[in-house]
Amino acid sequence: MDGLLNFKKMEENTPNNYKYIGYARKSSEDNRDRQVASLDDQVFIIEGVKTRYNLNIIEVLQESKSAHEKGRELFEVMINKLETGEANAILTWHLNRLARNMIDGGKIIDLIDRNKLVEIKTPSRAYHNTPEDKFMLSLEFSISKKDSDDKSIAVTRGLVKKCRGGWRPGMAPQGYLNDKTTESGNRRIWIDPERFEPVKRIFELFQNGTPVNEIHKLAKDEWGFRTRTKKRSGGKPLSISMIYRILTNPFYCGKFEYPLKSDMWYKGEYEAMVSESTFNEIQIKLGRRSQYKLQGHQFAYTGSLVHCASCDSSIVGEEKWQCMCSNCKEKFSITKKNKDKCIHCGTLIHNMANPKMLHYTYYRCGKKKNPQCEEKSVSLIKLEEQIDDFLTDIDISPAFMEWATKQILRENITEKNFREDTIKNIKSTHDNIRIQLDNLLHLKISPMNKNGEMLNDEEYKNKKTKLEIDLKALEKQLVDTDSRMIQANDQTEKAFTFASRAKERFAGDDLKVKRDIFMGLGLHLALHDRKVQFDAPKYLIKIKEMKKIAPIIAKAVEPKKEPENQALLEEKFSSIPFLLRGWELRPTCEIMLYL
Repeated sequence: MDGLLNFKKMEENTPNNYKYIGYARKSSEDNRDRQVASLDDQVFIIEGVKTRYNLNIIEVLQESKSAHEKGRELFEVMINKLETGEANAILTWHLNRLARNMIDGGKIIDLIDRNKLVEIKTPSRAYHNTPEDKFMLSLEFSISKKDSDDKSIAVTRGLVKKCRGGWRPGMAPQGYLNDKTTESGNRRIWIDPERFEPVKRIFELFQNGTPVNEIHKLAKDEWGFRTRTKKRSGGKPLSISMIYRILTNPFYCGKFEYPLKSDMWYKGEYEAMVSESTFNEIQIKLGRRSQYKLQGHQFAYTGSLVHCASCDSSIVGEEKWQCMCSNCKEKFSITKKNKDKCIHCGTLIHNMANPKMLHYTYYRCGKKKNPQCEEKSVSLIKLEEQIDDFLTDIDISPAFMEWATKQILRENITEKNFREDTIKNIKSTHDNIRIQLDNLLHLKISPMNKNGEMLNDEEYKNKKTKLEIDLKALEKQLVDTDSRMIQANDQTEKAFTFASRAKERFAGDDLKVKRDIFMGLGLHLALHDRKVQFDAPKYLIKIKEMKKIAPIIAKAVEPKKEPENQALLEEKFSSIPFLLRGWELRPTCEIMLYL
């Protein structure tokens, strides 16, 4: 009986009874012309195959959805039609249009196993319920998945590279424009000359207390602001929700997260519209209306750079935000538990009339080694004032720098003559030891020493070993003589360069530069009673002593105004014994003695 039923089912599934569903799919959900054309091409090919073989196509489905993951709506419609018997065959341009993931591929093969799907036809071949065809289907679906995975990795790598370069992938927000002329992968983001200033004005107005409703009216009615015109959208006024999205988008302060909610942040290379501090202040004013999480501040003087003088724990940095309530005039801290209202009168920050925002940065003991440590915190301003004061003490004038450079050159000439004499003596000693080794060997193998009467094996070994040790020591001394001088010159140059430029460079905003300069002021810096304890290198201590002994060094203005006094200035420097005290045999700059 079962055999008769199977025979009838096979008889029903003859080519004349196949009911095809045409399926065309493009990978992207956007409306770019090349993607739309790919759908048209697939449908054209499907219609050509239908005409050539006189096929019965009940419907052609066109879908704009990636097959890398499951969840295609029209694909599921096709599967349901095959399950219910409305169709029993598929006509498509290529198998990779059907599936690029193993779940959807498994559904198709399962339908073939159950005779729900009797044929998959492409322009090049047909697949039926045979072991060979099902194996080929599995192989094609696996190849499609591998190809899709490889492309995904390549695209992700390219996007990450673009982010590291400071350019966010995707559509630029209002006020900026995407570069469409450069090669893909290297496209940048430019300022929109028509909308940049109006959007920047939105930030300024809100920061100064203008409500969003009024900003909306100004942008719509007075400025005539219209969004960028795209192919199917744009050219409309900003809505209130769009203004809130602008105010909470960190892209405008020069940084972006990609992908969203990944906590991977990058610094943009485009021109920022507002400063990060201004943007953070606006987020606090918005309170719960802002979903943006304030990013952790980068601290220049933390980590192993400086320790607590009391418990030796590392120093940590922390930020504090405070708000001056415009209603009750009281100041309150903004924390994770309370970030949107005054703790005194309950007024929401968003409803305050131009509240004053206060921002502070502190450095304190991390208390990891002693949770009960009582060392107090010091503000960033006070800490940098101490560093600047120390740099002022070692700051040397261009006039002294020029004089010191000349002295180093003079010392190099003296040192060169001494070094050449030293090398000559070392080479002479080296040659003598070589001669002694040769003589020792000749004596050992001499016929007169046949029985070891003049030099036995033990004596030969001991003398040879001693001479070889002396020889290696001399060779090392030859190398060290040159390297010491080169190293001393380099370190002296770095010392003077650091002292002459450190204060100027520290005044900038680069946190890395500030950190590097701070590191140059000691290897074991400590914080005690809100003061930095410097353990500066000896050469910096000597520079401080020089400035105390020779006050004229600090007066860098005088030589600039009167260049003719340069000779007198150099004579003054040279008259100070402290500056030129050195070794008996090799007079050298005092600083070089301590490098």
